[in-house]
Amino acid sequence: MTYSKITISGKICAGKTTLYQALRQKLGWPVFSTGQFFRDYAREHKLSLEGAEEQSEAITKKVDYKVRDLLRSKDRLIVEGWLAGIMANDYPGILKVFLTAADEERAKRFAEREEVDRAVAVENLRERERNWLAEIKKIYGRSDIYDPKHYDLVIDTTGLSPAEVLDKVMSALII
Repeated sequence: MTYSKITISGKICAGKTTLYQALRQKLGWPVFSTGQFFRDYAREHKLSLEGAEEQSEAITKKVDYKVRDLLRSKDRLIVEGWLAGIMANDYPGILKVFLTAADEERAKRFAEREEVDRAVAVENLRERERNWLAEIKKIYGRSDIYDPKHYDLVIDTTGLSPAEVLDKVMSALII
């Protein structure tokens, strides 16, 4: 199948942003990042980033519907976001990538990125995922967003370099 769009979804600190940036550089396609959307939203509304990420239903639906509309309208596109693959399920020609990693690896990455102790990282990851999954269940009635059946390519990034992850996606694109 030929793909003209790519969605990148996955768990916190599984490598979504790293893959997004690598694909952006390699392919030169237009991009949309839900993470950047929330950073911009927080800045525009003078909120802490945590305040924007602890989203209301209106903010959640705004970004999710924007993703859905972009997936319907653009010729080539890379979208990074937790629900990007789910929002793409009804559209052909989209490579839906899901990234995961072992919890220990994700905690290590989070601790390094946020410059916090490993124990703090573990607790922050658990709390953010628990809160976010509860919000998605409340808004959309779904608890299956990590189910591999929704994705074309599932990559466990534990122990893989960013280049190896990129190679796996590029190989899937040309199939």
